[in-house]
Amino acid sequence: MRKSPIIFVIGCTGTGKSDLGVAIAKKYGGEVISVDSMQFYRGLDIATNKITEDEAEGIPHHMMSFLNPSDPSAYNVHQFREATLDLIQKIRSRSKIPIIVGGTTYYAESVLYENNLIETTSSTNSDDVITKSRTSSESSSVASESDDVTNLALWEELKRVDEHSANLLHPNNRYRVQRALQIFKETGIPKSQLVQQQKADDTVDLGGKLRFDDSLVIYMDATPEVLEERLDGRVDKMIRMGLKKELVEFYDEHKSQIHQSKYGVMQCIGLKEFVPWLAMDPPERDTPKGDKLFKKGCDDVKLHTRQYARRQRRWYRSRLLIRSDGDRKMASTKMLDTSDKTKIISDGMAIVDQWMGGVDLFEDISTENSKNTVMKGQDANVLLRCELCDISMTGKDNWQRHIDGKKHKHSVKKAKEQQQQQNLG
Repeated sequence: MRKSPIIFVIGCTGTGKSDLGVAIAKKYGGEVISVDSMQFYRGLDIATNKITEDEAEGIPHHMMSFLNPSDPSAYNVHQFREATLDLIQKIRSRSKIPIIVGGTTYYAESVLYENNLIETTSSTNSDDVITKSRTSSESSSVASESDDVTNLALWEELKRVDEHSANLLHPNNRYRVQRALQIFKETGIPKSQLVQQQKADDTVDLGGKLRFDDSLVIYMDATPEVLEERLDGRVDKMIRMGLKKELVEFYDEHKSQIHQSKYGVMQCIGLKEFVPWLAMDPPERDTPKGDKLFKKGCDDVKLHTRQYARRQRRWYRSRLLIRSDGDRKMASTKMLDTSDKTKIISDGMAIVDQWMGGVDLFEDISTENSKNTVMKGQDANVLLRCELCDISMTGKDNWQRHIDGKKHKHSVKKAKEQQQQQNLG
């Protein structure tokens, strides 16, 4: 049996993380800490798919429903990390096992690894998943702090002060560009230089060492086809559970914040998509036009949830698996395929039982073909531009997919034909 275990149950939306977290806690005596940033807010229990009292089966759940959606103050990953580390100590003092459950992988990463975040004096930063509010005083010398400045202008400003960081960011990744500029403004040191200082050695791609020696990470996923069908079905279930009523009540209480801010609670998938419908006069919501807007909201929720699941999957490969490819101690890591819903709990518990019994588990990241290659460092993030197709992208894997795609091949063929015509002319 492990002396001081901590278990992370993370992964794609709709894979059964909450149920597995409860099962682990029941068998081994644990308490759950939520790492789903949108569940931090009070309300929207259906829209954010919060675990119900019945589903929790008496297991304590922390870091849920503690933020006021109308509070304009920031809550960021640094605050989450400190609060969670304090919770972990308290849970362990009760001789319980902390179980981190959720899909906000960036927040989970802040707990899993030490020295993984660059500290700045500002309590609000544009890496925040919860809120990215900014004050006018921060915009004096760095163009990144103005909403009037284009994404390209922000990126060019970053390239001027930190070319290496700029070359690893797409110009449209506004939040990361702003954060890199903020780091430079507050510290006087380029972010790329600080990242290099954080790296303990050359064997691991990312800075930061494992915080807890006895750490298990279960990453839950499913085949894209199964997951998309499951996610679409979940939206239909939310409607049956009373999504419309919940949205209307939440909107009536927090209307001002919803319309004044594009950050904070407005980042919740399951709320922002329905604002056009909610903004209608109440009688209009039940008209054919209202029904059409509500249906569009549902379709957008399904689309955005599928897109979010893809981003979660990319994080697993680019931010977690590559840490296992080095000499220093890493977390035990296993991917759990949840495509068969009847086996989620049994397969998940088999992983936990094996690990709790003293067996270290590591995902095999060896690759047999280029499609499965785990890109690292600059290869994973380098900004590349195809002038022929007039498109920019980050990562050599995305570049390879682009040049192998129909659009690029069509552009190449068209360019050759135009060149041949010019030569003949």
